Amino acid sequence: MIAVTDSGGFVKIDADQIDQAMRREFGDTETWKVYSDFDSMLPDKENIEIILNNAPLNPAKLDQFQNLRWVFSYSAGIDRYPLRELSKMGVVLTNTSGVQAKPIAEQVFGAMIMFSRNLITAFQNQAARAWDQTIPVSELADQNLLVVGAGAIGREIARKAKAFDMHVTGIRNHLTDELPTHFDAMFTMNSLESLIPQAHYVVSVLPSTEATRGLFDISKFELMNPEAVFINVGRGDLTVEGDLICALREKTIKGAYLDVFATEPVPKDSPLWDLDNLLMTPHNSGPSQHYFKRAFAIFVQNLRRYRRGEPLINQINYELKY
Repeated sequence: MIAVTDSGGFVKIDADQIDQAMRREFGDTETWKVYSDFDSMLPDKENIEIILNNAPLNPAKLDQFQNLRWVFSYSAGIDRYPLRELSKMGVVLTNTSGVQAKPIAEQVFGAMIMFSRNLITAFQNQAARAWDQTIPVSELADQNLLVVGAGAIGREIARKAKAFDMHVTGIRNHLTDELPTHFDAMFTMNSLESLIPQAHYVVSVLPSTEATRGLFDISKFELMNPEAVFINVGRGDLTVEGDLICALREKTIKGAYLDVFATEPVPKDSPLWDLDNLLMTPHNSGPSQHYFKRAFAIFVQNLRRYRRGEPLINQINYELKY
């Protein structure tokens, strides 16, 4: 049986919507049920083979699901999953990597244009009824964009960057013989510090791992061009927020855009709120009206692969944690 969890989160799964979609794709060949949270699945724990998941999984009770074989994460992020327990149980975990690429890339460029055309100051002037044609503005054309994390989201950012005539450099863990489309150059993480000084925009789309937590600290910000803008749409713990606050206050860098934070929601007394060169959004760069359609398409394709005993798309490597 397939269990579908609906936690009412930002990618809320509507029970009627999932029911219609499942019937349209599988008819009577699959059995499924929508649950409100993890505990509501417990009465059916012996029958559940697959979880299409949008809720926290309780590691202390997970081993009660003796017939669980596959968890499909309805989001791309898997850092909140009990990876050790799932791995020990031999459960396959997959995610929706790639589903959020288009909206996140659009939001990244929205932020970049905010800074390049100085729309933040324009909005402030509008509120103050001030007509000021002297505010400095620039273009994205011919600017150096450094994309740290050249996965599905990073590749979509690079694709859109070419429409703005930007020079795009990527960073990934492992290089291949062929340069990915839309990138002008590709390097490994070992080259991060040597590449940062040349970048006008540094965009982080990395997952949260032992190797990436705290990656962007004061040492990285001090290497950046004074006119550089730092953007993080990966995970909040990639950035040492205290160091970023210092860099923004001291104008070490021009500005920053954050969609992810160390603590969410951001506490009301956080100094982040007071920075006039910081753009913030509440971890909402991923959702769009197309999210369910795209995510469900991956689930359908994977379910058919699963039934045929074929490798699944977006399978998580428990050792690498992505």
